[in-house]
Amino acid sequence: MKMAPFRPRIHILAAGLDEVLQAELDFLRVYRPLIVTDESAALASLIDECLEGVSAASAETAKEKLAVYRLNETAGMGDARAISRRLFTEGRDGLVVFGGRNSIDTCKYAAREFARVRPGSRHRQADERMVPVIVVPDSPADGAGLRAAVRMVDADGHHQSFQDDSFLPSVLICDTRAYAALDVTSAICAEFDVVVHCIETLARSRLSPPAKGMAIDGLRRAWRILKRRASGVQTFASGETVFSAAVNAALAEDGGLGAIHALALAIEEDRRDARPHGYYHAAVFKPVMSFNAPAMIRVIPEIEEAMECSGGVPGIVGMVSDVAGRLGLPVELEALGLDPAARARIACAVSGDVANTTNPRRVRKADYKVILCASK
Repeated sequence: MKMAPFRPRIHILAAGLDEVLQAELDFLRVYRPLIVTDESAALASLIDECLEGVSAASAETAKEKLAVYRLNETAGMGDARAISRRLFTEGRDGLVVFGGRNSIDTCKYAAREFARVRPGSRHRQADERMVPVIVVPDSPADGAGLRAAVRMVDADGHHQSFQDDSFLPSVLICDTRAYAALDVTSAICAEFDVVVHCIETLARSRLSPPAKGMAIDGLRRAWRILKRRASGVQTFASGETVFSAAVNAALAEDGGLGAIHALALAIEEDRRDARPHGYYHAAVFKPVMSFNAPAMIRVIPEIEEAMECSGGVPGIVGMVSDVAGRLGLPVELEALGLDPAARARIACAVSGDVANTTNPRRVRKADYKVILCASK
């Protein structure tokens, strides 16, 4: 039993982003960083504050002279290689990334590949120092950028998952203003994503007591927020609470997530719509939980206690479906309108996800086909 290595320094703040960023760059001795952001980053003010902090700590004191790389929605391994080349050719000594999973994963992958294979070299540099990566996420979704995993698009347009401790960032700075700026649907989906991360982390067979405690705490925090939203209580959901829950889930995660996250992600990628990450979690929750139920007996009481429900897997599924339905999320696969061809594509795509080996039960392509057709 072990926890993921606790290497990153983590900040959750409501102001002073530029000062914290400047202090971290000084601490890491990064003077010529490359700043990476994506076109979907909605908070221009936070990006500008990031630039203020970088310019104050770097050798390039004028904001307009800072090196910035902007990603589009279809960023993939080609962009990671381009970032790696810029690190090498421009003598950049660190990465600062602001945005969502797309930009964060691209930077993490670029940093690892830069350390292992220098541009123009065919030989791996096993002892090369990792390039420091400072992550400023625009949402708590997907572990707020703290997960030791990335999802990349290759040259053929296929999505690939990678799991490696080297993908942990050096620093994570969560600004609650980014959460406050999310629209209601994006905030709900981010909170659902945290719930799923915590449940799938608890379902792992090898989990240390401290990791279990963090996952339970994250689940309790995120689920209470969703229940209050579903009951119509007009209470302000604290960005600090949601980011804390997301960080807890990411720190507790030991080696990977499970089939709920993998299958929902494959559906997102197949449909290519603008739905936020987490939108399809409730739709796949019931069939995947039914598949995993025989291997989750030991953790069901802890999940029930954190979610304040009873009835085993059926009771947990029923409560999740009820809350998700009241919040306007799809709760059945058939509601997604997936035709047989789409189901076959999704089963084929998700069968290569690394989560298949860390799911409570080993899940294969044939199992995904059964899960996807269970509601028909």
